Amino acid sequence: MIIALTACTPESHPFGSQSISYPGDEQISSALEAQLVNDPHSAAARELIQSLGGDKGKLRYTIHRVISRGGGSFEAHYDAVLVMGQPGEQSLQALYARMIPDDEKAKLPDASLAAYSGWLNKHAETLKKNSAQQAQGQALSDTLASLTKCYGEAKPGSEVVVMNGLGALLLPERRGLYAEKLAMPNTEIRCLPA
Repeated sequence: MIIALTACTPESHPFGSQSISYPGDEQISSALEAQLVNDPHSAAARELIQSLGGDKGKLRYTIHRVISRGGGSFEAHYDAVLVMGQPGEQSLQALYARMIPDDEKAKLPDASLAAYSGWLNKHAETLKKNSAQQAQGQALSDTLASLTKCYGEAKPGSEVVVMNGLGALLLPERRGLYAEKLAMPNTEIRCLPA
């Protein structure tokens, strides 16, 4: 009976004798931040983060799972969270202003969120009436509804999850970890314009 119980001790588990040193959330977040800052393909993402979050807004990462891939590399599963640096209404006003052509913007009575939102909603309805542009109009309506839900009442310091189900391969380098984005099957874009 003692032999059977000792066969189940943690020391006999195939992974029990291996000591894996997993990176902490701060290390992973630093690698992800460096990837965002240094990747030339992320310029639009950086601009969008600043537009939605404001000058004091920042992206934070919620790490859910870290998997060892051998050779000191890891796979991290995480969400991207925007920490608001300004009121959400201000974010929407700046974003909507960029979405309206300048000549149309000049015709509006003022540069308010209500004026921009009204124009965009009316434009979406116009697109939906044209069978060739119906999908585009519906996408615009859905985007406006989603953004209003996400940012309409957001206060400075509040957090908005902008993407779920992200993944990155973390590789060791001299200065710590290097993050390389991975295509993940369950990635969900939330609270970002389509």
